[in-house]
Amino acid sequence: MMPMDRCEDEPRLPAPHDLPIAGYDRLPRVAIEARVARLDRGQVEALLRYEGEHADRTPVLRLLTRRLRELRDDSHDADAPGGYGPPPRRTVPGSRTP
Repeated sequence: MMPMDRCEDEPRLPAPHDLPIAGYDRLPRVAIEARVARLDRGQVEALLRYEGEHADRTPVLRLLTRRLRELRDDSHDADAPGGYGPPPRRTVPGSRTP
């Protein structure tokens, strides 16, 4: 039977040995900060859920939230078209383009 405070759609918390950073529970914020830059969005989300349910260290939660925002912003930038519109059409001098 599932506890009432948990939805079926809610992702499960990873076990400490499944976290993307080895020894995460024992690391200070500065050590986590040095390692979190290499993680992908899913890994940062897992750490954020784990941190919120366990140590709940405010500086670490802020760090992870900031990194998650950066990753989300980067993914939006990658999806957005670049430049200022379509590329210019190549024309021959003196010719008319439709």
